[in-house]
Amino acid sequence: MADTVNNIALFIDYENLHYGLVNQYRFKPSAAKLADLILAEVGKNGNTLIKKAYANWEKQEFKGVQASLKTSGIEPASTLSKKTARAGKHETWKDSADAVLLLDALQTMFERPDINEFAIVTGDGAALDLIQRLRSRGKKVRLCALESALAQELTEAVEDEVISIEKLLGIEPLGVATPPLITFAPSGGDPDWQKVICNIAEAEQHYPFVGCSFLKRQPWFTQQVLTHGAALGILEIYRVPNPNTPERPTSAVRLKQDNQLVISTLVAIKSSC
Repeated sequence: MADTVNNIALFIDYENLHYGLVNQYRFKPSAAKLADLILAEVGKNGNTLIKKAYANWEKQEFKGVQASLKTSGIEPASTLSKKTARAGKHETWKDSADAVLLLDALQTMFERPDINEFAIVTGDGAALDLIQRLRSRGKKVRLCALESALAQELTEAVEDEVISIEKLLGIEPLGVATPPLITFAPSGGDPDWQKVICNIAEAEQHYPFVGCSFLKRQPWFTQQVLTHGAALGILEIYRVPNPNTPERPTSAVRLKQDNQLVISTLVAIKSSC
């Protein structure tokens, strides 16, 4: 009896991928090159019957992307964005690409029983529920994402190795998740601040800035560390403008160089950082 044909549905959160490359690597991706590389890699497993990419295509930074994707056989699916603001503070954009992707993928799961593999291009932890739902229905799920912006829970939710965008593009991955280096007291007390300082100091040597969202994706960093460190004067949180998308500034963190604990820790552990 012949082997079952592997039919694949590919769903790309293009906004997640685009902003990940821009924010982490200062690299503006070529839509055509990205599409061809992803299609070639995903297509090794079978026939890719559904190919969709999601973004608010009206944004200036996505000008021409739809045409490039269509040339590669990928259907651009439009999503909406809305401005949000809290207490009169600076307005930011809230995108819905991940939500629309989730709904389309679930609809495909129910309406296309011939699709037995789903390839999801995103590193956003919001995709966890989708992955679990697909797998509960016996579907194979593959992830394709930036290693530097991949939520840890996603790697634990899939069986196969994640397809690395960095490797597809031939660039050196930055900020790949490292073994946990920060330890907390059993009662939920303070972390080991010397290790916190050491890790952030190392990150500062590699990046133009250290994004808060990037740090919180690492298994050794939590929101608790960020909040408590800022309260103690060990860390400073500040805003970083994005020259490519001014409406999407990001938050970054740096060590307070005048903090006595930071000064003494860096001196004491300089040889081991």
